[in-house]
Amino acid sequence: MSEELTQHVVFACDAGMGSSAMGASLLRNKLKAAGITDVKVTNAAIANLTGAEELIISHSRLTDRAKHMVPDAEHFSVDNFMASPKYDEVVALLQSQRK
Repeated sequence: MSEELTQHVVFACDAGMGSSAMGASLLRNKLKAAGITDVKVTNAAIANLTGAEELIISHSRLTDRAKHMVPDAEHFSVDNFMASPKYDEVVALLQSQRK
């Protein structure tokens, strides 16, 4: 990943709705609580990824597909969109970029 600030996090799943939307909402709340207000958090179907994504969070079963679609992005795999320690890792990464 480059030294530039990550501005956009995408939750990628098969349909781009449901649990990934809830995961995106959880991460938005964690970022807000950490004082990070300049990062957009969205969700999308893996098939709709454009290649411009900077950081992608996907279910561990789908991470290989997401990496194939956007090999240059930073990828995080989760086993559960609703409760994952990876969210804290993402917050820490974004905080460290902003110091």
